[in-house]
Amino acid sequence: MKTRLLKVLWCLLLLAGVAVAQDYELAVHALRPADVKPQEAVLLDSLEREARTALDAIKHPRTRDEVNRTRPELRRKLEESLGWRQLPWPPDLQVETVKTLAQPGYRIEKLVWQTLPGVRVPVHLYLPEKTEAPAPAILFYVGHWWPDSKAHPDFQAFCINMARLGFVVLTWDPFGQGERGVSSRDHRRVESLLVGVAQQGIAEYETQCALRYLLSRSDVDPKRIGITGASGGGYNTWITAALDDRIAVAVPVVGTSEFHEQIQVTRALDWYRASEHCHFVPGLIRYANNHELLAMASPKPVMIIAASQDQSFPITGVRRVFQYGSELYRASGTPERIGFFEDTTAGHGYQQKKREAAYGWFRKWLMGQGDGGPYPEPPTQVLPFDALELRCFPPGRNEPAGPGIVAAVQKIADRAKRSRNISPLAVRRPDVTFSADAPVQRLLIPTAGDLQIPAFFISGTGRGVLLTLDDRGKEFVLKEGRVVTALRDGWSVCGVDPRGIGEMATTQSGWLSAVSLLLDSPFVDRQALDLLSAASLFEGRPIALLARGPNAVLAAARALPHFSGLESYALCEGFPSYRDFLTRPKSLEVSYQLRKDNSDRFAYDHEIPFFYIPWKGLLGPDIPDLVKATKARGTWEGVMNGDWETLGP
Repeated sequence: MKTRLLKVLWCLLLLAGVAVAQDYELAVHALRPADVKPQEAVLLDSLEREARTALDAIKHPRTRDEVNRTRPELRRKLEESLGWRQLPWPPDLQVETVKTLAQPGYRIEKLVWQTLPGVRVPVHLYLPEKTEAPAPAILFYVGHWWPDSKAHPDFQAFCINMARLGFVVLTWDPFGQGERGVSSRDHRRVESLLVGVAQQGIAEYETQCALRYLLSRSDVDPKRIGITGASGGGYNTWITAALDDRIAVAVPVVGTSEFHEQIQVTRALDWYRASEHCHFVPGLIRYANNHELLAMASPKPVMIIAASQDQSFPITGVRRVFQYGSELYRASGTPERIGFFEDTTAGHGYQQKKREAAYGWFRKWLMGQGDGGPYPEPPTQVLPFDALELRCFPPGRNEPAGPGIVAAVQKIADRAKRSRNISPLAVRRPDVTFSADAPVQRLLIPTAGDLQIPAFFISGTGRGVLLTLDDRGKEFVLKEGRVVTALRDGWSVCGVDPRGIGEMATTQSGWLSAVSLLLDSPFVDRQALDLLSAASLFEGRPIALLARGPNAVLAAARALPHFSGLESYALCEGFPSYRDFLTRPKSLEVSYQLRKDNSDRFAYDHEIPFFYIPWKGLLGPDIPDLVKATKARGTWEGVMNGDWETLGP
């Protein structure tokens, strides 16, 4: 009965035009099994398995010799993933002393310096009341505490008590926070990915600027510098300790976990809607788990501080990382240099028990005092986070980092010697069987990994195959007059939903994009592979391509040089260049605006979506280069600019 219905529809197609296309749309929908499962879970499962496989393939160094052999290459790869060395060095800090705030037992030098040109940083330098120079010093990178940042009460308490113990402590507001915020957009400047600079690369750059300043002071002992921080600051502690031998002691606090466990727990949360990009280090999980960061830091003393209950960083994974570290340090003959403290009294943060564990560890390894165990914190009075006495910028004048960051990205793009070499996309031809007597078929096409993408196929009389994709979903192409015309002219039509589109649409684009980036495979490249997998079914036949919508056009452009038998293409309503992601006079201005708080942090005001951004897109072939690499004839229709305005018909 179904075959007869489809044959009738096929006959109607030759007679009817657009109305027939609508009938075909109904037929395609009718072919879906009533019990078809949502594809989102399949998509997420597939990527999670790929991440697990990549991490399982990493062989952790187990001895001091193995660490020494692998450390240089691991550091090279990590620095490449971060990209921070593309930013100006040495920095022109232009340090200004705003004021010194004298308090009982310590004082605070309030400083302002610039990291990138025009990017000013408010800084607190805590100093003992009486300094026995040169003193040990601590870099304190603040995690994601938005309105209070460096002035968070727990962070003030840490800095105050360390200064009273005789340490110099340097802390500052990261971009987007405190006196530089509030702006989540400054803390997820996706534009930097285009030139090979990760968000954690910007964080590392500013940490290196702070370290440079600390080393310039005569009252600081350059051989006794430690680093700590909580959450994102804990992760920055791992990164800096892994890369820089000038860091003598590290205390990462609730900073990370075993990476696969972290990927698992953030899946249902869309990795917090990808609002903080510091953990999204491109390609990282191809060569490193948290274990490798610890190995790179060894044999310096490392105290891992975690919370028993921490949604972001499950304790089981942290314990496994510590177990690995214990075995590594024992094999290296330095078992006393690895420590672990699990706070059962408080969760994510740098609360008192965690601070006491850090005090004891720093006292032992930077002062030679105590046994490294927790050192009790006395009653400590802190100022309100918004107290005028703590401000480095004038009252009421916070300064965004966004304009300076984007300007730096533009400079890198302008001076870069772009490679026009097009990286290959590994496509395997799927094993899909077509039914000879069914002119309309619904397909599931195997693609990269173990994923299948949904498609429909309308069989023509042999002229060739029109391959289509549309941001709204594959069935929408059947409303287009040109598709009806192609069917009349004998073309077959294959409509495809790559991952993230149509039946493969997802509410988890943040998590998917983050994990794809960690695997060194931008999401848009994966969409291109899906399209090429579909095209490979028709090898040996002429192919025409129709892509509509900014996402579809980006995927199609990435795939264009790799098509076999492509005769023509039409790209509709898309961006003609990755440069348009930087050239956005209207929406960039909006993105620099600061908020009073972070309650609306997920409203990004015309931001280019994270999953559109190709890693190093402006260092390699741009969209025009991809288009030129195909011999097929083609057209652009409805070109869009970076402000999402259509510039043509």
